[in-house]
Amino acid sequence: MREIAVRGFTNEKFNTTFGKGLFRRAVFNGSVELRNPSLKYLVDYYQYPEWEALAKDHQQMDVINKLDGSGMPENKDLLFSWLVHYDPLTKTKTKVEGYSVYSPDTKELYIEINDLNNQIAENWTLDVHNCNNLGHHKPVFIAANVDLN
Repeated sequence: MREIAVRGFTNEKFNTTFGKGLFRRAVFNGSVELRNPSLKYLVDYYQYPEWEALAKDHQQMDVINKLDGSGMPENKDLLFSWLVHYDPLTKTKTKVEGYSVYSPDTKELYIEINDLNNQIAENWTLDVHNCNNLGHHKPVFIAANVDLN
């Protein structure tokens, strides 16, 4: 099984504006790191209505349609994110197929990555651990299937 670590950070810009009538709605920002090969993805966790409104292509609409009958959209406690591959060398961001669902209540995180360019087609259900040392540039939660120490 491929090693994965997800770090979630409080979105410092939550509910601030970036244009007339436009607000930043992501509750958490985060990173997803995979090993072998080493890859990094970015996540922004939204409540369902804001996340659903960000769906742009047929793959994302397929995910929305799949989740519609699951009861997840009605659960106000769940947070959802699309995925973006991040290349630290070129600092480029590329949208990839996949999504993540985070439940702060049950401390569970589901992530599905279908990144054909990097030969990744996997999903994980991870336990989430809240972090004790909170502060600027420090994660609020971590979910991993490997010891990060």
